[in-house]
Amino acid sequence: MALKRRMIAGIDDIEAVTFQCSSCNSRTTIPTASLIEVPRQCTACNTVWWRANEFATNVSTSGPAGMALVQAIRTMTTMIREGKDRQ
Repeated sequence: MALKRRMIAGIDDIEAVTFQCSSCNSRTTIPTASLIEVPRQCTACNTVWWRANEFATNVSTSGPAGMALVQAIRTMTTMIREGKDRQ
């Protein structure tokens, strides 16, 4: 008999997002409370750019994945906070 195990996490369970440089493999971790946008570039080697100078206000699924993730976390956190305020 196979045993299945599932783990469910909500958006409010995410405590931080870590970005890893593809060049030097260093990591930058940002707590979700202060997560505003994707870091501009690797802080260790300054050679890998994670985003362009302009930060799009509307990111679609065809946009960069990192920006879409950050926007989704910010949007869902706001929606959860507003839902709790209404109760």
